[in-house]
Order: sequence, then C-alpha cells, then structure tokens
Amino acid sequence: MEKINYKKHIRIFLLLSAVLLMGCMLMVIVIDPFFQYHKPLQGVSYTIDNQLSQNPGMARNFDYDSVMLGSSMTVNFNTDVFAQTMGLNTLKLSYNGAYPKDIDNIMSIVQGSHNQVREVFLGIDIYIYEKTPGITAYDHPEYLWDDSVWNDLPYLLNKDVLLEYILRNFVTGEPGTPLNEVYHTWDYAVCGKESVLATYTPPREFAAPLPPDCYIGNLEKSMDSYIIPYIESMPDTHFTVFFPPYSVLYWYTRFAEGSLEAEIQGEKYIMDRLLAYPNVSVYYFQNIYEFITNLDYYADYTHYTHEMNDYMARCFGDGTYQLTEESYEKALDELLTWLSECDFESYLQ
Repeated sequence: MEKINYKKHIRIFLLLSAVLLMGCMLMVIVIDPFFQYHKPLQGVSYTIDNQLSQNPGMARNFDYDSVMLGSSMTVNFNTDVFAQTMGLNTLKLSYNGAYPKDIDNIMSIVQGSHNQVREVFLGIDIYIYEKTPGITAYDHPEYLWDDSVWNDLPYLLNKDVLLEYILRNFVTGEPGTPLNEVYHTWDYAVCGKESVLATYTPPREFAAPLPPDCYIGNLEKSMDSYIIPYIESMPDTHFTVFFPPYSVLYWYTRFAEGSLEAEIQGEKYIMDRLLAYPNVSVYYFQNIYEFITNLDYYADYTHYTHEMNDYMARCFGDGTYQLTEESYEKALDELLTWLSECDFESYLQ
C-alpha cells in the first residue's frame, strides 16, 4: 500500500492557496473598483454606490476641474448640467450627513490631487454645521483614505469587493453607474405631499426660543478648522457655497424646538465669514417660498425632487439667487419674519 505524502499535499495546498490569493489581489489591483490606484479602465463597468470607500479614490485619481461636496442634499445633481451651463467637468463627492470635518477629509485629497480645480460647489446644512466640531457622519476606512499601500490588504482581499464590485458586473453584464448620476437617490423616491406627511411627525410640544447666538461658537470652530483654510489656501479656486431649500415643515420643527432664529443667525454668521473672500459666492434657495411650501416637490420634509438640483445648477451659471454682502442680511431677515408669521398647521391639511 502506497504511503500518503502529507507534506507534499500540504505544500500543494499552500501553493494553490497562495496562487488563488495572489490572483484575487491582482484582479482587485487591475480592475480597482474603489479607484485606489488608477481611474476607471475603458470598457469596464463600475458600480459606484459607496461614498465611504469610493470617494477618496475618485478624488485622488479621476480627472476633473470642479467638485460637488455636501450631504444627501447634493446627491441628485446631474453633473451633465454643469458641463452644459458652465463648461465644467464636475466630480460629485457627496457624503450623506456630511459634517464640516467630512468636507475637510475629502477636500484634503482634492487639494492634493493632480487636478487644477477651478470650482468647488459646497452645500451647507445649518443643522449639521451647528453640531460639535470634529465629529464625522461615519467612521471611514482609514486604509482607503491614506496614501499608504502597505495597509491595503483589507481592500485587496475583500470578499465583497471581489463579488459585488468586480465579478457581479462581469456575470450579469449590468452597465456601470453613469458618472453624471453617481449617488442619485431621491429622484427614485416617491415625491408628493402624501408621502411627506406620511413620514412627518408634527410637533406636539413647543420649547422656548434659544438664544440667537447659541450656535455661533460651534460654527466659528468648524469654519476656522475645516472650511476657511481651503478658501484661503486655494485663492485661484472659486467656491460656490449654497444653502439648499428645505420644506416649510423643516422650519416648523425648528420653530417648535425653539431654534428658528438661532439657525437663521447661524446662517448669517457663515455668510458673513464667506463673503469676506473674493473667491467665494453664496447662493440661497431657502426663501423660494413657492417651492418650499409645495410639498409635492419633496420626498420627505427636507429632500426635494431632482429637478431642483438641476435648477440650482443653472442658477450657479447665471447668478440667480446669489447673495452679496449688501443683500444677505435683508434676505435672511425677511425669511425669519415670514417663518415667524407662518401658519405651519395649514400645510398639514
């Protein structure tokens, strides 16, 4: 009876395992679905749906001359509109719930990329910026955000990367994500007053108004740490900062919480800081009353239909709803007066 050579079988097993692992790593490096090493390959379909894991590689290796940054309020921008109206090759790097520190994290990569960035479009959500400085929406995978290749094994030997982002498209033949529609979300949601009211909880208790300046301390720290440094260090880059249009029910909630005036004063503070720089423009869409009071334009009490994103993009091109040092205080004072006198309950009928 022939004696089994266990050592030989173990060596063969280890060799095959090593070859398999090397093959998987090589496939990830060549296709690179998270764009850590290069931009997309011609003829390869890429699924782009993971902001945490794909934004840093896109910012580092894609070709662009402008970027769109911000929260879920920015995901439905169609970058083709930026090309058509302003001649820009815009890369969308939206990040749901983006805090100022999240903007800082991605801007550090944008600034260090090979691209000459002409425009930065930044959506600001006051209710996020007023939070404690330094926090982020989610913990991001550091090995994908740093410049080191020596800690990339969690990417190179990742089952989900291999199966979901490489093999699935090859097997199914599904087309890749159109780059102009990366992270599109809210245009697929059902918009309409009925949908908004089904997800909105009207306030039942009303708090006393907060001090008007209660958010200024946090806003100052976040602006000084995470936003202003890029404006100052990139004088040849123009920053278009905009405030997206939440529905009237968002302001009803703020009114009930007692934070209505404090939030408006916080927006004034941010605008005052931004408008001091010649490479910054500010756009304000929260006082388009015919829009914010029509709940048919919304999927919930803050997220609006993608047509508004297209409209805002066109406004960036022609200056509509742009505020200046001379006009911003009046515009916000008028909004505060309108909201203070608003019959919010009538929009719940």
